[in-house]
Formats: sequence, C-alpha cells, structure tokens
Amino acid sequence: MTDPVFTRRRFMLGAAVTGTLMLARWPSRSAPAPAPVLSGTEFQLEIGPIPINITGRPVTGTGINGQIPAPILRWREGDTVTLAVTNRLSERSSIHWHGIRAPSPMDGVPGLSFAGIQPGETFVYRFPVRQNGSYWYHSHSGFQEQTGVYGPIVIVPKDGYAQAFDRDYVVMLSDWSNESPGTIVSNLKFQSDYYNFHQRTVGTFFDDAQRNGLADAVADRLSGARCA
Repeated sequence: MTDPVFTRRRFMLGAAVTGTLMLARWPSRSAPAPAPVLSGTEFQLEIGPIPINITGRPVTGTGINGQIPAPILRWREGDTVTLAVTNRLSERSSIHWHGIRAPSPMDGVPGLSFAGIQPGETFVYRFPVRQNGSYWYHSHSGFQEQTGVYGPIVIVPKDGYAQAFDRDYVVMLSDWSNESPGTIVSNLKFQSDYYNFHQRTVGTFFDDAQRNGLADAVADRLSGARCA
C-alpha cells in the first residue's frame, strides 16, 4: 500500500468493490435460504420434494416445509411438544429426534419404534422435553436425510441461560452432491477409495524419488501408501 493511512472506511469500500466483482463472475444459483425458526409447543411439519440449486444445476431435493435445511425447532426444557408430521412424498418417511430422550414410540425409527409415515398420512409425535442444548432432527427413511430432510433443534434451559447474550446463531454444517446417495453408497461398497482424488501419479513418483531417493520412493509405492 502506498497510502500510509488505511482507514476502516477505505477497507470497507475495497471489500464492497471486490465482492461486487466476485458476484458478477459467480454463476447465478439458488442457494438454500436461511432456515426459519419455529418456537412453541405445537408444530406442523411437511416432508416433500422441493427444487434446489446448490452447484449451478437445478435438481430435486427433499425438504421440510419447503426448506433445506429444515426449520430450526426451538423448544423449552420442561414443556411437552407436539409435532404433526405430514408425508407429501410418494414413499414412506419418518423423523428421528437425534439425541432427544423420547419414549420409544416417539423416537421415529421405522421398524424399531413405529411403522413410519405412509404417503399422504400424518403422524403426531408428542413427548416431554427433559433436557436442554443443541440437537438435530432428520429422516430415518431411505436416503431422505442425504437429500435434505434434516434440521437443528435448540432447547432453552428451563431456568434460562447462565450467561446473558444479545443474539444467538445456529450454524449447521452439511454437504451436497448432485450424484444420488444410492449411487454414492454403491460406489463405496465396490471400492472404498472411489472418491479419493489424491492418489499418487507418475509425476508424484518422480517428485518422491527426487526428494527421498529412488529406492525409498519404490519401497513406498510397493507398501501401498497413498496421499492423504
């Protein structure tokens, strides 16, 4: 920088210009919108197909209330929650409340605690909330979780939080592939390193030989070692 005075205003102006240029070059796509927050003790959730475009190619995902990720559910410890879940898919569905201490029939695992939610039907989950903290919920049917049926749960402590704060943020990490989850699982079953794109090549062999010597490079290859 030739200007010794680098003010905050000048930094923000530069960042805005850079961001504008990046947006102009970035392909237009419909990324998932921030998940809404649903609070209280009674909830209406609908599982169904929704269009989504994360990679620049429009595909069909599976969401809740038209959202991927699903809405944030905000509960309070000590309450009893009622969640009416309607299945708008053409296949059986379910919701499992991950980490929640719920009675077995309300746990949401088809074939274990209940029969699942048939297409067009509504299943009502009802259970007391006996804990607090951050959890998540997701489908336990087929590959619906992998195509979008998942969302956060935030349970507020019965006596409130020990530390005061102005605002809290929920960050939920996930990944996405336009390849069907069934195909991904099949590929991995046939070849566990199918998606390992960092395997060594002839070029890396010569690099290793130059750095470590030919004998060590050959011995390393014969051992079956691969790049991490």
